[in-house]
Amino acid sequence: MIWSIVGTAGVACSGVLVETSMNVTFPTLMKVFNQSLNNVQWITTAYLLAVTLTIVLAAYLQRSFKFKSLIIVASTASVIGGVICMVSTTLPIMLLGRIIQGIGTGIAMPLLFSIIMLEVPRAKQGSFVGTAGMIIALAPSLGPTYGGICLSALNWRFNFIFVLPISLIFCLIAVRFMGDNHPNRESFNLPEYLAIVVGLIALTLAVNNLSSGLANPLVWGGLLVTVISFVIFFKLAKQEGKDHIINTTVFKNTSFNLGLAIYTFLQFIQISLTFVIPNLAQLGLKTSALTSGMLLLLGSLLSAFFGPVMGRLLDSQGFKKLFLIGSCLAMAGILLYIIFAQKLSIALIVIFHVMFMTGFSMMYNNSMTIGLQQLEVMHIADGNALFNMLQQYSGSIGTAAMSVIIAIAGSPYQGQSKQVVMGSQAAFIVLFVFTLLIFACVLSLIKRDKQGLVKN
Repeated sequence: MIWSIVGTAGVACSGVLVETSMNVTFPTLMKVFNQSLNNVQWITTAYLLAVTLTIVLAAYLQRSFKFKSLIIVASTASVIGGVICMVSTTLPIMLLGRIIQGIGTGIAMPLLFSIIMLEVPRAKQGSFVGTAGMIIALAPSLGPTYGGICLSALNWRFNFIFVLPISLIFCLIAVRFMGDNHPNRESFNLPEYLAIVVGLIALTLAVNNLSSGLANPLVWGGLLVTVISFVIFFKLAKQEGKDHIINTTVFKNTSFNLGLAIYTFLQFIQISLTFVIPNLAQLGLKTSALTSGMLLLLGSLLSAFFGPVMGRLLDSQGFKKLFLIGSCLAMAGILLYIIFAQKLSIALIVIFHVMFMTGFSMMYNNSMTIGLQQLEVMHIADGNALFNMLQQYSGSIGTAAMSVIIAIAGSPYQGQSKQVVMGSQAAFIVLFVFTLLIFACVLSLIKRDKQGLVKN
């Protein structure tokens, strides 16, 4: 069981590594493909959107197919997508490769946590989720530094070249040790899936075009289509006697919803920082790609290695102190970015990021554990699919939103450096609002725990 978890985590980790390593290469790819930052960031947005739309199917796939088959498909997609990206000469070809890679990660990520929640005893789930989270968290920890090294020593294509054999090795480990599950093939609810796909794509397009104003048809039209699509989805999901993509009855559990919200907002902030900080460092502070990539290394590594520790603390002491301290550290870290935005140095960026990521590690994996523990075993796959889907989609929206905010807030100023600095300060303000929402969710979860409404 342990080696199947390690192998599956490695496949997922490989995809996330490339995702975060690419953020450092954006200034270079702007020149290579002769594209704006807003266009180039689609390399991340399209990937995360593909991951999200695949994760939507996680519950259906895990109930309908053998886990071994799923991990083989995931690894194959990761390798094929990586080869396409490696040889790409235009942005559209690169996007095609990233979408195919996203499908692979979208299969592997929820499969990992389903294995843990279904096969690990409840008393040890926090530790296992923390350990699995540590393995995956190593990817965004090392991603910017890895991308910076490849770019400085070789070129951006090696971001993909080095990851290909790693994906294959972890695939072999997962397949060798994966236990047999007993799938029960369900009918595929195409109308529900199309409603989700249309809604998420429409929202992504709306956010990406916000810089042109609400009068843009892609903005107001996208938002309108999003609302209509999700209304249709929830109506379809209430129909009885049919197999559903996701069992929406899980939303009736408030404690699950609070854990899901905390997890989603944390991911939104973290992925946003991996976009804002490297680009602020390169375009605003004029650092090298290697330096900008290493700015996030210490905080991300500490967060990754804190994962199992925080999981064990959750198992032994509960979530209240961890979540309170963690939410306060997260708020403080982002607030300091706002205060010092126009006077940031390399040292300050690292210190503030360490502060945020310490708070992040106290809550992130643990909020998933707490949320899924509120559900019946039969609904674990549905809840897991929602956690992983919103994790990826919040990252996709985060990257797109930060790009738009930086462009809008920086436009009144002269000079690229000043524009990026002022735009980044506005981005930090938006991220601080999300830390306040996290704190509010933590207080609500603690209140419910005192009322005996949270399962531990």
